[in-house]
Amino acid sequence: MKWISRYSGYWQLICTPGDGHMNMVAARNIIHCLARNGLYEYIFVFLTVHREEEFVKNMLSFISLDLLLEELKSKSMDEIVRMLDEHLR
Repeated sequence: MKWISRYSGYWQLICTPGDGHMNMVAARNIIHCLARNGLYEYIFVFLTVHREEEFVKNMLSFISLDLLLEELKSKSMDEIVRMLDEHLR
């Protein structure tokens, strides 16, 4: 894949959980680079590999709350409570 050859440093970071060079700036640059190249599925690979990084945990938590608030606009509270209950089992 051309992208991997061109951005081998990013690819190394994507594939290496706990890499000492991973930080919010690197993560942001990687995500933007993947998006510019239409490699959206690798953004999810990246987030999965680095899900234990504190800044990734915080980001995903905020995104989850934002998505939940969006759901509130289109669904009833009973539906939201049902979804919460389902995921707390």
